[in-house]
Parts: sequence; C-alpha cells; structure tokens
Amino acid sequence: MQNHKTTSQAIYQQIENAKDILIVSHQKPDGDTLGANLALHKLLKKKEKNITSFCLDPIPENLKFLAHSQDLTTDHKVFTKNYDTIIVVDSGSLDYAGIDGLISAIPNKYTLINIDHHASNPHYGDINLVITEASSTAEVLYRLLSDWDIDWDEEIANSLVCGIVTDTGGLKNPATTYQALDAVADLVTKGANPHQIMNLTINNVDIASLRLWGRALERLKKNEKYDLVYTFVTQQDLIDCGATESASEGLANFLHILKEGAVSMVLKETKDGMIKASLRTTTNIDLSKLAQAFGGGGHKKAAGFSLPGKLVYDKNKLRII
Repeated sequence: MQNHKTTSQAIYQQIENAKDILIVSHQKPDGDTLGANLALHKLLKKKEKNITSFCLDPIPENLKFLAHSQDLTTDHKVFTKNYDTIIVVDSGSLDYAGIDGLISAIPNKYTLINIDHHASNPHYGDINLVITEASSTAEVLYRLLSDWDIDWDEEIANSLVCGIVTDTGGLKNPATTYQALDAVADLVTKGANPHQIMNLTINNVDIASLRLWGRALERLKKNEKYDLVYTFVTQQDLIDCGATESASEGLANFLHILKEGAVSMVLKETKDGMIKASLRTTTNIDLSKLAQAFGGGGHKKAAGFSLPGKLVYDKNKLRII
C-alpha cells in the first residue's frame, strides 16, 4: 500500500524546489479536474512560482466562476516551453488527459507528478499520489494540502468543494464517504460556499438539457440477462433538442435512483465519431475492470470507456456500426 504521508512530503519538496510548473487537467474537463487544477494554481501563485494551467478543451460556462479560470489555457504551444515540474490532476493516463502526443515536445527533463483517485491509474508519474478510496481528486488534494498545513483561503476552498460536490453528484453517489463529508465541512470553515456551488453546477440545468434527458429516459431498457439498464443519446438528439455536448452530463449519476438493474449504462455519441459509455452501480461489481476491457477506466462503482462508431436503433434493438 502506498505511503501517502511519504508521497505528500515528496510532492512538497519537489514543488518547493520548483520554479516553472505546468498543471494539466483532463480533456472535456469537469468540476473535479478543474477544481483541483485551479486550487493548485492559486496556492502555487501565492508561493510565487511560474504557473501554467492547461486543458485540451475550454472550460464549460458553468465552471467559469472558479477563481483563476481565466488563466487556464488551451494553447498547445505551452508544451514547447521548459518546466521543472508537471502536475497532472484527475487523469488515469496521459492519453485520458489528452496530452500523450504533446508532452514529448517539452525540451527539457522534468518531474511528472500524478495526482488522482481512479482505480485504473497505473501510477505513470515520477511521483504518484493516487488514493482510490477518495471521492474525487479534489478530496485527494484536500488531504495533501492539509498535510502541508497551508494558509487556506476562500478561493482554494471553493475550488476543492466544487470538485468534491460535482464528482459525488451533490454528495449523493456511493463515493460520498465520511471523509468526503468531513472535507467539505472543514472547507466551509475556510470560506467555501457549497450551496452557491451547487446552484452554479448541479442545480443549473436549462430547458434544452431537460428535453434531452426526457428523450433518454423515455428510451430506458433493461437487459435481463446482464441485469443492465441502459439508454442512449445521439448527435441528432442534441440537434433536435437544441442541446450542447455537455447536456447529458449527470444523467448516468441520476440513474442511481433506479431500483432495477445491477448496472446502469448511458451511451452517448460524440461529435468526433466516438461513442462514450458511462457505467454506474450500487452493487459490489467492479466496473473499473469492465471498463478497462474496452480501453477505459474509472472506479469500482463509476467507470467509462469510448469506442469508435455510431448508434443505430432499429426494430427494438440498439447497435453500434
């Protein structure tokens, strides 16, 4: 078992000695990867480090309230610069982060720090802090910064609460342990406002998104053989409902309310010709192993994978072509 205290100290020493630091969030960013990135960004700015925060894709509108969100760049040219330290947050692999083809352009030798909570993470960094029982990478970072006894402020606290709240579906999914609740409670004492964050993220759905959800919920089917409940969303659905790519986010977590099915699955076509599968369970089934079989990953109770193709529903059967 990883000695988290030892790893925490190793990360602290690396950052103390660092001057130029790149912090990377995974592509198609969510509240957890951005909350972790921007909390670190604020902390390291206070330490007067040269900080670059990067994500392959832009920040969603509902997460632009996070402090320093305007400082996060999508410019690939950042990978042509020198860094002594690169920190990747909330990514089970460099491929998932979307930088596996970019990071090789960095001209100098650097130390790679991998901070994550996914069970499928292979510990690809020079220093790896991967706590799989944590609700979120934001919770991992909360534990890390607590070890360091930092000078907390409202912006760091809000960023971390955003990560914990969004990755637990509003403190409702099975990842919501007492440690997660303790972290949020403590962060409230440091200035975080969970109610406001909930209203800006989870409780912030437009009519087009609800129309899309209605279409997906109407299609719910159960495969008795595999005790699987599933539905799907196509690109045509997005056009018909006037919804954005991110409109179906949260649908997989919502299906936790079902009393039927050991596993629920949402399949979604993406505009780049892929099909993204989101898996959830409240049983002891290890979904991370199932997702890994299809080249994906995640947690025991929440995982996903992507496949090339298009969804076709015909004669009461769903096919991938």
